[in-house]
Amino acid sequence: MDMLKKVVRENDEHKMQYRTLIEDFHDKDFVFSRGNGYPFVTKTILMRMNRILDKTSIKKHATPHIFRHTYISMAAEAKIDIATVMEKVGHEDMKTTMKIYTHVTNKMKKDASEQISNLYGNILEKITF
Repeated sequence: MDMLKKVVRENDEHKMQYRTLIEDFHDKDFVFSRGNGYPFVTKTILMRMNRILDKTSIKKHATPHIFRHTYISMAAEAKIDIATVMEKVGHEDMKTTMKIYTHVTNKMKKDASEQISNLYGNILEKITF
């Protein structure tokens, strides 16, 4: 969250500078915007993202929308309650959040295995044959 706060603070500083320099500055409070305050064009974002992905080992086609899935899955992994996650992402239907956006991570699988092992391990220890 510190990194996001830093980005927001820097964006606010840039907005203040541009507001004084650009007569028709458009401030609709976008998290990321061009110098004139208007949002980035989707094609530009995709091109930049693809340039970055080309420099990685990631071969899967991805769009910025993947970050929405990642955010929700990471929130689930961190055990943040579903109502809070739904509010943050603007979902009204829990099914949308759970079935479409929440993906089971390796950490979630590992944690579940450990919990089951602990549960059944304790039960088996109490049984005498």
